[in-house]
Amino acid sequence: MHPLEPTVREQARNEPGVYRFTGPRGEVLYVGKSVRLRTRLLEHFRSSRTRTRELLRVARGVEWDPVPSELEALVLEFRQIRMFSPRFNVRHRRERRWAWIRVTDEAAPRLVASRRPPAGSPVVIGPFPGTRSLPTTLRDLAHATGVRDCSSAQPIHLGDQLELLAPPRAPGCPRASLGSCPAPCAGQVTRADYMKGVREAVAFLRGNTDGPLLRIRDRMLAASRRRSFESAARWRERHDRLVRLRERVVEHRRVLDELTVVLRDPPDEAEGRPRLHLVMGARLLTSAFEPPPGSPEARALARRLHGLLHLPGGELPLADARGAPVGAREERFVVAEWFRTRQEAAARCEPPGEAIARLRGEAAPRVPRRRPDHPDPAMARMCSNSAGSTG
Repeated sequence: MHPLEPTVREQARNEPGVYRFTGPRGEVLYVGKSVRLRTRLLEHFRSSRTRTRELLRVARGVEWDPVPSELEALVLEFRQIRMFSPRFNVRHRRERRWAWIRVTDEAAPRLVASRRPPAGSPVVIGPFPGTRSLPTTLRDLAHATGVRDCSSAQPIHLGDQLELLAPPRAPGCPRASLGSCPAPCAGQVTRADYMKGVREAVAFLRGNTDGPLLRIRDRMLAASRRRSFESAARWRERHDRLVRLRERVVEHRRVLDELTVVLRDPPDEAEGRPRLHLVMGARLLTSAFEPPPGSPEARALARRLHGLLHLPGGELPLADARGAPVGAREERFVVAEWFRTRQEAAARCEPPGEAIARLRGEAAPRVPRRRPDHPDPAMARMCSNSAGSTG
């Protein structure tokens, strides 16, 4: 029997929580979670896995933190792994790579990938999980929508710029002759017409149009009919890259926009009361046992939930994805994945406004639905700005 096993058998209970194995100097070696702490801890001592046996060989202590619910255990485990970076943990130790797409503020805007939150760009898409293929995929999107992908140093001469006695200009790259760029560098397109492609690219990334995919699909089918199968395969690769990119972008936006709920756990044996969890933008903000509706305790909880929902973004810790510290964005995906794999949890969710009204003992307010095609104000401002500097 392992020296730590008697402690677990005597003291641990089958309840939700987070546990830690510690080493000779008190360092945290491993962090785990379970809805049945005692059972999960004892499984470690019976495991035949090489990594678990190595963990137990160096472990000198075990400790655990009971929590009232599975969701709280999930979030606490994630935060402790990020805090201690235990060497026997694999998941959650490292921050995944995040990416942004910005529309440059230029006379003829471009789509540019960034690994840091862009500052000063009128339109920013992200963050979302980044991949090494993102620059290639953005070129695919630029070619499909007629957005330039040349350097910022390329001089721009739009067709509606007033230039007296200007000599004819040749396009700066072969894309104009291939039909994938309207050549804003050679005065062959007005700003208004060029911006149609920029708007379509942004609409595609927002999930509001399939135009670029349909054009690529037409090219792929045409190549197949010509029996140019290598060309068709390349078009297929471009199509699939764009589909994967949009799935990442749209899924992240959906999580931030939609996963703002109050989750109501059923009453537990110890408290006999439901457990409420306020989730905002896929981040767990607070949890509390539900008092009787209309009671002073319930009204106080309602004020607390209302206050958390309406704090300015700069005051709400980790609420703003663009400015959140390391780990905050990843935590949102951990919470979102938990909701995705717990379909039964959806039946226990309600809009925060309804939960607050119920706690106050009031009738629930009618929550208006957000239109999916809500216009992007920044994009509208950019498109309405018909004058731009060359460069």
